[in-house]
Amino acid sequence: MNTALAFLKRPGLPGPFGALMDEYARAAEDFCRVIETVPPDLFERERESSDPDTRSLRALCTHAVGAAHRYADYILKARGKGDPGAFQLDPARMAGPMSVRPLLTEMLRYTEDVLDDFYEHPDRAESLTFQVRWGPTYDSEMILEHGIVHLLRHRRQVERWLSQTR
Repeated sequence: MNTALAFLKRPGLPGPFGALMDEYARAAEDFCRVIETVPPDLFERERESSDPDTRSLRALCTHAVGAAHRYADYILKARGKGDPGAFQLDPARMAGPMSVRPLLTEMLRYTEDVLDDFYEHPDRAESLTFQVRWGPTYDSEMILEHGIVHLLRHRRQVERWLSQTR
């Protein structure tokens, strides 16, 4: 089995949302593959940054995992299934590089559940739009695409961080 698909309860589902979730899992695997090479002391080491989410690799991972949950929450709220508020991952759950994979698995499986009937009926997502906190109006596909690229961008950031410290 493709190790990336272990992030999902139901890999390979049909339609655009099944494809997006499979790609989200691949991006999560790429992110984890890189972060799991980080020594624990480097994971905790802080550097100067005006952005608190990039002061350490631990902070960056906490941000990336929390964002994955918040992207699903946008869809949940737009579907009228509640307003979960602004999710913040408890930083204590980010104990080290090996904490990232189970946390991202949890977040991607949460996203799968939020999408429940979109796999077989993607037309149910067509009218859902919502404004994201950074300004633009997104739909369900766009926020998932953003989530995929978000992990890819931060994977690259970790790779660059590592190349500058070794």
